[in-house]
Amino acid sequence: MFRWISLLALIIFCSQANAYRVEPMVAEMEPIGKRAQMSMRIDNTSQVPLTVELYPLSMTMDEHGNETIEAADNDLLVIPVTAIIKPGRSQSVMVRYLGDPSIAQSKSYRIAVKQVKVEESGANSGQMGLLLQFNTLINVRPKNTEPKLAIKSIKSKDKKWLIEVENSGNSYGRLSDTNWTVSDGIESKYLKGIDISKLIAGTLILPYSTRFFEMQPLNKFNVANLKIDIEEGN
Repeated sequence: MFRWISLLALIIFCSQANAYRVEPMVAEMEPIGKRAQMSMRIDNTSQVPLTVELYPLSMTMDEHGNETIEAADNDLLVIPVTAIIKPGRSQSVMVRYLGDPSIAQSKSYRIAVKQVKVEESGANSGQMGLLLQFNTLINVRPKNTEPKLAIKSIKSKDKKWLIEVENSGNSYGRLSDTNWTVSDGIESKYLKGIDISKLIAGTLILPYSTRFFEMQPLNKFNVANLKIDIEEGN
């Protein structure tokens, strides 16, 4: 009996955990013109009403990928900031950039979409639930800005490769948008962006910054003599 109760609780928990989805999770905007505005969509895939609140946040990242976020109400306008979505329905959300239109480098933001707990009465009051929060990523990128990625160092750490990547460009970049030629003087391998994203968790690097990435080693390669050349992907 206990096993069946546990299974039922897990089913309820999982159904609540998949209560809604947000699209797109990653987007790019421009600081001026038509592309300074975009739309998001929140889908309520559950069988109960969904209440969410939205918060615009600026985002910076240190060399290890740790994020620092701050309120960005002066830079991003989000409408609505609160929504009640009926079961099976969707809510469109407008996001508009209100910050400096003459920025010379890309800036990164997150829109936090947070599920709000609503007190219920009656049969549903005792249901298990999980309050979810989705943090979408928005990069505001001026025209004529580009990333410039280069490998600065490669070391071994805890059976993985620790790769230091520098972005000397004025736009954010992604390792998954590049192709690599990996060589140790004996072995050589060509990696496309999709291959790189399978070997490295998280590929974003902000402009004028350096970031360290842990990478799953390639078999038969000697890290002491390793060299990686980066080229822009297709």
